[in-house]
Amino acid sequence: MNLFGDLLKEFGAPGERLIDLGCGTGNSSVELQKIGYRVTGVDLSPAMVAAAEGKEEMRGIGFLVGGLTDLPLPPSTFDAAISAGEVFHYLSGDEELDAAFAEAARVLVPNGLLIVEVNTELSFRVLSQAPNIRRSDNGFISFSPLAPADFSPGEAIDLEVDSFARVAGDLWERSVTRHRLRHLTHERILASIASAGLEFVSVRGFHGGALEDGLDDGRHPKALYVARRTDSVA
Repeated sequence: MNLFGDLLKEFGAPGERLIDLGCGTGNSSVELQKIGYRVTGVDLSPAMVAAAEGKEEMRGIGFLVGGLTDLPLPPSTFDAAISAGEVFHYLSGDEELDAAFAEAARVLVPNGLLIVEVNTELSFRVLSQAPNIRRSDNGFISFSPLAPADFSPGEAIDLEVDSFARVAGDLWERSVTRHRLRHLTHERILASIASAGLEFVSVRGFHGGALEDGLDDGRHPKALYVARRTDSVA
């Protein structure tokens, strides 16, 4: 999560009030609080919000239930907004994507920064063809395509996600969920940023544990987009 902090510092968030969009159980929220931000987390899932509120390390962070396209917050409230992980990929189409960027712009103060993490074409090609395993806080997660096939940019893929969490000793708990994730092309993201009245600032590709200038869909599995609210946003 230092990646978000580094970008917020580099591009100059005007203050310390930060909204974590699609915060889940609060992992990104607590890391941003540690480096000095006053964080509010919002997530569509009441269960995720309840889990975040139940963690001792989340003390001092406010959590709300709400969706990206209809944030339960007044306008011009935050100096920065971030979205970590795959949150924006769950939006079903261009209209929802435009609405999500517009809502982020609405709750930002003038000159406030928005940073959105996305999976690139490289990630989607890997996910669409074979199982992919990642570590989690207390176990690991397996992402398996329901129908392995060639992937085309801008399309959605359906995944079965197996989460394995260590309960005690050699005892593990497994949960299975299904997800539809939509790939967001660079051009589509720029169009949504512009539609929201935001100014595109930068895109950084992630590779080898660090951010690099620009985006290479064949090299970078993830990208972070930085946009700034202009005074013209209503």
